[in-house]
Amino acid sequence: MASANIYHLKHVDYSERGQTVEIIVDGVPKRQTVIFSGTDYFGEKYYFTEEGLRYIQDSRHRRPQQSLVLNYLIKIPIILKSPQVIARNVRYPDRHLFCDKVSIKERGNKKSLLGVVLSKANINVVWNFYWLEENKLPELFEIIYKSKNFKKR
Repeated sequence: MASANIYHLKHVDYSERGQTVEIIVDGVPKRQTVIFSGTDYFGEKYYFTEEGLRYIQDSRHRRPQQSLVLNYLIKIPIILKSPQVIARNVRYPDRHLFCDKVSIKERGNKKSLLGVVLSKANINVVWNFYWLEENKLPELFEIIYKSKNFKKR
């Protein structure tokens, strides 16, 4: 599986690999094991963790049409650093969705909008990763940044 490549990416920091960080989720502290850290579009540090990777893998396997994104996990740092659009979840304001259009081989190299959910609680942690069907942002997200190249459809 292509996800093994996430352990050998350029432009991310593996110096904290194996260490644990604590994120507060709905008021509950949860331990996360660091794979790597990086810097997002805003210049803020984020972590990609073993637990986050497992959650992404599990949630994509529960939705077979979404499983193709597992081949594109290596795009997560690129999307977080240079997104075409960033939106904030209205219901959960600490959840931000960083999106970029990526050429998807499994879809005939059609450009598809991939989204990285970053939980911006006490620390920033990659929360989820998925393909936005029909290249549309979910209804509960408000755009807080978009590049001039971004078109809603």
